[in-house]
Amino acid sequence: MNLEEMIPPYLAGQLTPTEKARFEAELSGNAALRAEVEQLREFWEALDTLPKEQPSAAMRARFYQKLNELTKTPQPKAPGWFSKWNLRPIQQFGLGLVLFTMGIFVGHAVDSSRVSLQIAQLHDEVRSMRQTVALSLLDRQSANARLEGVSWGSQVERPDREVSTALLTALNHDANVNVRLSSVDALEGLAGDPAIRSALVDSIPTQESPLVQIALIDALVQIHDTAASVELVKISRDPAYNPNVRQRAGWGIQKLQ
Repeated sequence: MNLEEMIPPYLAGQLTPTEKARFEAELSGNAALRAEVEQLREFWEALDTLPKEQPSAAMRARFYQKLNELTKTPQPKAPGWFSKWNLRPIQQFGLGLVLFTMGIFVGHAVDSSRVSLQIAQLHDEVRSMRQTVALSLLDRQSANARLEGVSWGSQVERPDREVSTALLTALNHDANVNVRLSSVDALEGLAGDPAIRSALVDSIPTQESPLVQIALIDALVQIHDTAASVELVKISRDPAYNPNVRQRAGWGIQKLQ
């Protein structure tokens, strides 16, 4: 069994002591192998952390649409142990991605160009999966589920407009303050987009929570959005705002000058 073939049983705890020792010895000195193992471990463990609520019909439809895109050809019958698992749609999609990833490494050796293509395809699938999970969780009734959705959204590299719009909706309309605060952090990571920076500035007057307003000011300072200074000047002079928010706006103006 080569190293690539040992990844799935290693994560499942199925290697013999000798095989495990051999694999971990190689793992300690092989950064590429270690990165792939950690990425697979992340997806594996994430399956158990997903909320146990039933998705709406719309969310279920989105998942099956994604699954259909990934499985263009008929799939072989699953082994008995797999068919006994009672998996929810999110878990089915995540597990499918894990199995897809394992398949890449269990296959026979290929040349470097083929490996590079497979890695690029894997990254695209990871990105697509994270977006789908984020959108689905952000649509849940549970605040904890929506917090998890924000976390997944923050992990998406180059998110599409649907994800950024969902995060902005959470920021401006979610009833839970913690979800809105987490959305600020997630959107700060997307501030390379001028539309996102502008939306962060526009969000301050719409917020009822001083904590969220202060978090937005801090985010604008962190990304050094000098265009936000005009709005911060207005806030610092408006007695309708919480004194702490006005004070933070004044601090932000100084930092941006």
